[in-house]
Parts: sequence; C-alpha cells; structure tokens
Amino acid sequence: MEGWLQELNGHNVLRFHRDHAARYEAYVFIDRGEPIPGQPALLKRRERLARKRAVEQWQKLLKAAWRRVEPQW
Repeated sequence: MEGWLQELNGHNVLRFHRDHAARYEAYVFIDRGEPIPGQPALLKRRERLARKRAVEQWQKLLKAAWRRVEPQW
C-alpha cells in the first residue's frame, strides 16, 4: 500500500510506501518531492521510519491541513 499527501500550497508532496526489503520489522519510506508540470517530479528527500512512527506522522500531517491526493509521480 501507499498513500500520498500534499501541502495546501501544492509545493510539497509526500509519498508513503512500504519498504519491502525490511525483514523483521515493518518500515515505511516517506519520499518528499515537488511536482513540476510537464516534467517528472523533483525528489528532494527520502526518510525511512518504523511503520508505527510513519502512521503517527501521517496523522499529524492531516491535522496540520495536508490533504490526501492521487499519485503525483
């Protein structure tokens, strides 16, 4: 599974997706990028968190007015 969040200003997008290489504990990658019309997104950063921490981060961002969006890249 994966999920996408975008800032209200539209500049930053986060992609949450599972780290399939993790063997013993569930980890999630969070990719931060900026959509560029007519071009591939500019990927700025990747973070790896334990699943529990990633869920907490997702919920925190939703409360901070980020919104769910369709895949951006």
